[in-house]
Amino acid sequence: MVSRPLGGYMNRILRVDLAKRSFSEESLGEEILRDFIGGAGLGIRILYDEVLPGVSWSDGKNSLILTTGPLNGTSVAGSGTICAVTKGCLTHGGASSQANGYFGAYLKTSGVDGIVIQGASEDWIYLYVHDGIVEFKDAKTLIGKDTIETEKLIQNELGRKQGGLSVYSIGPAGENLVKFAMIHGDEGHVIAHNGFGAVMGSKKIKAVAVAKGDLKLVVKDQKKLLELSNQINKQAKEHPVYGRIHQYGTSMLWPMLAKNGLVPVKNLTTNIFPEPEKFSREYYGSQYKMKRKPCWACPLHHCQQIKIEKGPHAGLEADDPEYECAAAWSSLIGNNDFESALVLSDLADRLGLNSTEAGWTIALAIESYEKGIITEKDTDGLKMTW
Repeated sequence: MVSRPLGGYMNRILRVDLAKRSFSEESLGEEILRDFIGGAGLGIRILYDEVLPGVSWSDGKNSLILTTGPLNGTSVAGSGTICAVTKGCLTHGGASSQANGYFGAYLKTSGVDGIVIQGASEDWIYLYVHDGIVEFKDAKTLIGKDTIETEKLIQNELGRKQGGLSVYSIGPAGENLVKFAMIHGDEGHVIAHNGFGAVMGSKKIKAVAVAKGDLKLVVKDQKKLLELSNQINKQAKEHPVYGRIHQYGTSMLWPMLAKNGLVPVKNLTTNIFPEPEKFSREYYGSQYKMKRKPCWACPLHHCQQIKIEKGPHAGLEADDPEYECAAAWSSLIGNNDFESALVLSDLADRLGLNSTEAGWTIALAIESYEKGIITEKDTDGLKMTW
């Protein structure tokens, strides 16, 4: 029997056995919840206790752990975040990553603090979490689909729109165990770095979908929490830096970082990059049709979608790459065209590649080609120049 909910927690973890296609529930207890606070704390505690040092990242004995913290699902800004913990394939050590959106909040409203996914499935499946239970769904028809397609197909199959369902999936990169594959969800948020998508692919899980439930967290003083949340939101919007992020996203960093020589250019072989201000939304925001894409309870609304209405890429609707992804597909690889960086960032998201690690890999290859370390024999005739 699962014990009663605690302040900030549902006190309920779902443990999924992929090989047996079964799940069980358990309580972690107040002592553990207090000592290992937050999604990262809980996930790391479970990983440390249950995954032995000699276990490989692709072994069924490795766990993929999705956890929440005590503020998930409340009025506090950013409380839709989900934390993922596993043994990563790039370092063979513990890995932790977070993604915003709605997944973490929806887990809480479904009566769950986290999911521990163990073993490996014989066939491709996706997990559907709702009302505190897990359903195992056939995913064979989803194999080869990109992350955006997968999210929409699962929403249609389950008869739920995005507002009532959060879907995190892998693309072809995760299916093929690319070691910098990521997990993509809520039409633009990623669990990235250290190959989370490859770990998910090794377990033959195409996606995890969580439905929004009706349950509410136990909060000691809801009125006071709302008061503090409103205060934090007001301060964020008025803050000299975060206020600009509210307007322009993290792309507002471009001019400042370029001025101080901190933009990564041509695999860090130089810090000179022409017209960096064109990569700030303060400039390109007026050049394209922009649409806000808010996260759970977040006042900043810096995530936006761009629609290209003319030129060779007319009709493309993609996430604003903001600073990090735009840098990976522009300055880092010697490209000073914003629109092509946007197209490459969108392609990486759809394939399920982590943009930063993919960008660094390509930048290394280009520098190696320019220095004669690799040649056209190694690149199938492609001239790998900046």
